[in-house]
Parts: sequence; structure tokens; C-alpha cells
Amino acid sequence: MTPILAIIVAAAAKVGAPLVKAIVEKHAGPLAGTLAGSVIDQVASKVGVPAEELAHADPEVVESAVRSIEAETPEMIALWQAGLSGQFALLQAEQKEGFWQSAWRWGWMYLLAFLWVCAFLLFPILRAFGFFIEPIDPAQLLTLTGWFISLYMGGHTVKELGKQAVDAVKTWRGAR
Repeated sequence: MTPILAIIVAAAAKVGAPLVKAIVEKHAGPLAGTLAGSVIDQVASKVGVPAEELAHADPEVVESAVRSIEAETPEMIALWQAGLSGQFALLQAEQKEGFWQSAWRWGWMYLLAFLWVCAFLLFPILRAFGFFIEPIDPAQLLTLTGWFISLYMGGHTVKELGKQAVDAVKTWRGAR
């Protein structure tokens, strides 16, 4: 158990916060994106320090934050459950579409990964051993990657970049 987890568990045990204690105590592995990570981030936020500095915070302030988070824990669990339900619903919807309708995503991911490895690792090594292989233009690879990212994210990335570009031009023209 990391020192941060131990501090939160000890504070939860001391102030009588069984939900916080149960969530954090049973955690194993990386914290990012987990319910225990959310609890720790909330405690750190209430204490007013980054999570990494909780060990140096005043124990009474940490205990007060844990007591406060204990009251909010049912809502956090409900939000966590709603997020998991949304992920599961998305998975089911993608499975209903069939294999080929969703295969383009992972197919492009693996194709792009392969092309990046070829461009910056495999082809230069082969050229060093005397094989003539035409290099992949990094600009073309970046363009393909950009297209995939914009399609994969539903076009919102392109719309946001476009909006920012228009705002930048408007700001630039207004400054003249």
C-alpha cells in the first residue's frame, strides 16, 4: 500500500469513515482512473494540496477532509457506477453493429502503430544494413494520424481546432 493510501486509511479509521476506508483499503494497482483515485483526489482537494503531498499535510486537516468525503461517497459511487454503465452500454452498442462496423477503429490503430514503427525504427535499421526502402514522409504520417484521431473522436477535435483557428484569426484581425 502506498503512503498516500495508508494515510487515508488511517484517517478514515480514526474518524469513522467506513466507506472511504473500504474503497481505499481494497485498492491495488495504479490509482489513475479508479474510484480510490477519485477519493484520494477529492481528499487532496479538500486539504488544498496535491495528492502527492498528503503525507506532509496536517493530520487533523486530512481527517476533516476524509470526514467530509465520507458524506459525499454515496454520490461518488453512484457517479462511478453511471460511468461504468455508460461504458458497458457503449460496448454493447458497438457489438450490435457487428465486427466490420467497429473493426476500422482497431484496424487503423494497429496500422498507424505499424507505420510509425516502420518510419522511425524498422526502415532506418534496414537502410543501415544496405536495403533500399523508401522512407515514409513524417508529414504524411502525421496527416493520416490526424485524420484517424478526428474520425475516431467523432469530428469534435476538428471542429474545436477549426473554432480555435477562426477565433485566432478574428483576434489577429482585430489587433491590427
